[in-house]
Amino acid sequence: MIVHLDADAFFVSVEQAADRRLRGKAVAVGGQRRGIIASASYEARALGVYTPMPTSRALRLCPHLILIPGDYRKYELFSRLMFSFANDYTAEVEHASIDEGYFDLGRQTKFTAAEAAAKIRDAIAGSLKISASFGIASNKLVSQVASKLKKPGGFVEVPRGEERAFLAPLANHWLPGIGKKAAEGLDAAGLRTVAQIAQASPEFLARHVGSYAPQLILFAQGLDDRPVVSEHGDATSYSEQETFGTDVTDEEFVLATARAMADRLMTKVRADGKTIRTVTVKLRYRDFTEASRSASLDEPTDLETETYSSLERLVKKGWTKRLGLRLVSVRFSQVYSGLFSAELALDSAHNTPQAQRELAHAIDALRSKFGKGSVMRGHDLWLKTREGEQ
Repeated sequence: MIVHLDADAFFVSVEQAADRRLRGKAVAVGGQRRGIIASASYEARALGVYTPMPTSRALRLCPHLILIPGDYRKYELFSRLMFSFANDYTAEVEHASIDEGYFDLGRQTKFTAAEAAAKIRDAIAGSLKISASFGIASNKLVSQVASKLKKPGGFVEVPRGEERAFLAPLANHWLPGIGKKAAEGLDAAGLRTVAQIAQASPEFLARHVGSYAPQLILFAQGLDDRPVVSEHGDATSYSEQETFGTDVTDEEFVLATARAMADRLMTKVRADGKTIRTVTVKLRYRDFTEASRSASLDEPTDLETETYSSLERLVKKGWTKRLGLRLVSVRFSQVYSGLFSAELALDSAHNTPQAQRELAHAIDALRSKFGKGSVMRGHDLWLKTREGEQ
């Protein structure tokens, strides 16, 4: 049995746990660099405040809203402590993001999955003073939906064999990969519920979701064979490395290579609907010794351009020996659910995070359709030219 843990209004819950005076009040985290609400208490949500909403609008709706700047180090600490309670019952714990994850309780025999999950819930509430919702089912998909169905403080168990019946009456947007635009298209096609998608033909569904149709039908039928991927330390990370054929001493080449890797990794981050906060660069010298340097951004991001300056600093800080390099790797960690997508009102129209994000998604789509070389940044062109010279 797989449990999905989903913390309730995580950032705000952490702030309320740290300061009793905030409990039971309309509180929001955010409003700093990007001028948006990153997390809102349920008291604030009842007054119309949600994420991601521009802070100015939130304050008009709720003039007495208590606005707190985000403290991401504190949230990361609470996340580690929260998941440590799951590790008391099983080693099979997967962090999907900073505030949600899966753990497989099927191999522990001392308690039923529901009993163990309840003990984890109570330990989190008692020790950390934060609330989390739990879904229990035979697979990841159903457990995730179950955890989100009755937030906050939800605790829903779906008995084995009832997965399809549980999902059937739900709206199509409860299925993974179905965003607002896709949901509207499915609604127009008469596929408003999960049950209707489960009964659809792959050919008909493919007109609306493309090659994702066969997998979407399986999900709609309550079938999901994805395993819980056990991890230790940080939440799910994204990484890539490149081993050079010959020793490299050209710093410009290494930086261009690192940026190209960041581009590819961030495409995956966006596809997963996530953001990341920590960037790590690892360098391996020709004598096979290694240097690793990390830096955390002020706020989570899903834009590669916001990592370029960090990559340059980390390469310079790590490359301390006067030796050539054999390998460079880039890793993104401290993964958050997709947030921070609005922009400051004073940003110029072409330079807002939203405008950059729309450009990034357009580039992703073009590369997916026409190939990775169909759109190139300056460092891509530089690397291609260098390869041609060699």
